[in-house]
Amino acid sequence: MVGNIKPEYHSLRELSTNGVSTDTSLVKVESDDGRLRLRFTYGGKRYAIAVGLPDSKVNRLVALSKATQIELDIASGNFDATLSKYKPPKATSSKQKHLNVADLFKQFIEAQTKAKELHTGSLCRYTATLKHLERYFPSKPAELLDQDDADGFVQYLRKQVSTRTAKDYLILVQACWKWAEQSLSHNPWSNVIGKVKPVPKQKVKPFTVTEVQAIVDTFRNNRYYRHYADFVTFLFGTGCRFGEAVALKWKHIADDCSSVWIGESVSRGNRKTTKTGKDRTITLTAKIAQMLKERKMDHHNSEDLVFPAPSGTTISDTKLRIRL
Repeated sequence: MVGNIKPEYHSLRELSTNGVSTDTSLVKVESDDGRLRLRFTYGGKRYAIAVGLPDSKVNRLVALSKATQIELDIASGNFDATLSKYKPPKATSSKQKHLNVADLFKQFIEAQTKAKELHTGSLCRYTATLKHLERYFPSKPAELLDQDDADGFVQYLRKQVSTRTAKDYLILVQACWKWAEQSLSHNPWSNVIGKVKPVPKQKVKPFTVTEVQAIVDTFRNNRYYRHYADFVTFLFGTGCRFGEAVALKWKHIADDCSSVWIGESVSRGNRKTTKTGKDRTITLTAKIAQMLKERKMDHHNSEDLVFPAPSGTTISDTKLRIRL
């Protein structure tokens, strides 16, 4: 998510003796998730520079001093467009200063993998994001990335993937720059997520009762796919997500098969929480309940899968789609 940004005093000239703002400055000082940064526009470009300090009264004065320095440099024609003059001390000597965009993100992936266990689905998002960064920024140094570059990448993503996926990728890129904030002079990704607006789409028409029955019958009458007929019936009858249905064990089904607890999901072979992170209980129709009772007679272990693949393992969405 985009951090909470609080506007602060805009420059040393802005502070009067009674603390009232008299804003006539160019460089703004903001608090982004408790960290100070400078924001300004010059020469048609927008800049955001991390001060490298947490928000406090003393550190705010440091930031205001830096803001005034930038304003004076602009006024005198001595503005350093590389921003190196205004960087926090740590950023100048960091190795990450010399990395290109893709290499920085690779380091971020490595750090995240070591810091926490990434599910396969999460790792796929990281690697997919990396591929897009490599494609759009083949050799761009991370340190030289500006707001226009970030905005351009947003527009590129919107043409390549869905709005939801674009936001997921941008959240990771934003997190990467946040992770490296002590090594980079500015973060051009701070406000890009809000620029990804959903595109109105017509809702997909649901299958009719006749169409649903025809699909189920096709499975049930096919010698190769009849094994999946009950599984497909359950999906239609409950509205469960694919991963939630394949994750079901008999311990999740009520003794009389009148309801089912949904609290786990399987994706790419990994069992985890549901997509929303919340559990729910679904009351089943008499038809679905009867189908489960008939299946239950062949299962006596509460840890058995309700809908296993023919091999007894979890049904793979990828393999099932290929076969169909």
